[in-house]
Amino acid sequence: MLGSCRGRTMNEVALKQYQSCWFIRSFEKAIAVQARAGNVPGLVHLSTGSEVADILLGQQLDPTRDHVTGSHRSHGLALACGADPVAVAKEILGREGGLSDGLAGTQHLLAPETGFLTSNGIVGAQVPLAAGGALSANTAAVGGIGVAVFGDGAANQGAVLETMNLAATLNLPMLFVMYNNGMAQTTAAVDATSGSYCARAESFGLTAWSADSDAYTDCLKTLRDAVTYTRLGSPAFVEVTVSRDHGHYFGDEERSEFPPSKAMACFAKWLSEQGVKDQLLNTARCAAEKDAAAAVAAAASAPFAAANALSPWLGVQGGTDG
Repeated sequence: MLGSCRGRTMNEVALKQYQSCWFIRSFEKAIAVQARAGNVPGLVHLSTGSEVADILLGQQLDPTRDHVTGSHRSHGLALACGADPVAVAKEILGREGGLSDGLAGTQHLLAPETGFLTSNGIVGAQVPLAAGGALSANTAAVGGIGVAVFGDGAANQGAVLETMNLAATLNLPMLFVMYNNGMAQTTAAVDATSGSYCARAESFGLTAWSADSDAYTDCLKTLRDAVTYTRLGSPAFVEVTVSRDHGHYFGDEERSEFPPSKAMACFAKWLSEQGVKDQLLNTARCAAEKDAAAAVAAAASAPFAAANALSPWLGVQGGTDG
């Protein structure tokens, strides 16, 4: 996870988390610059708006025993789980040395050594994969959990609802984390879903919570409680309100400015109320911006993934069928 918080005071922990949020925000800004220049293969879906939720969730998890899956919008989640920023950037840019040597791309990130099992470009497809992680953790009896992070748009997918039923039936240690940014691609959540997401999860027998990432202490407590509860051996569901600060993909709605998300601005205000000086907040922000820019720049200088790099996997040698 970004920025270990062990051995720190509460304010020091929160300030480090704030810096990690700015790292993700700045990382995404640098990726957007690369996308605008045509250096990102395919479409890139930025995670801007969910930085606080990503960091607070990531820091509740144990990379040695938990298994996390994410959606097509998972740059921040992968970083929050501890994936190497340069390797993440290389993967997004299709460069050698990426998480999959630049062959999987922006939507299919994986860093299992950090607990981040995979992200997936198919809406809702990451959710049953996390159930496999939960079943594995349950079988190994190591106290691990499976965590599926998905959006409100995936909440209506049959595979998601089937996995909720399966998790409840098998009593899997699985946490369903739904980021509600109010918009599924171009459809407002209120126009696509009837009733309460939490009530729906509860109908399957899952314990459910809701939190708003604008409220730092509430969001932190809710995610901590949900992870603790799930780790005891029962499935649970959390709806976290986040924002979507750019278009469905970058290019759908380009914005050159990357001000703090509403949640980050609320986080900064809370830190100020706790006595953290503006100078420390600015120092944390500047350090994060510098580090993120350096990571993406390092990735951009790496060679592109070789066109024939998949050949060994496909049984193709020298461009002919093997």
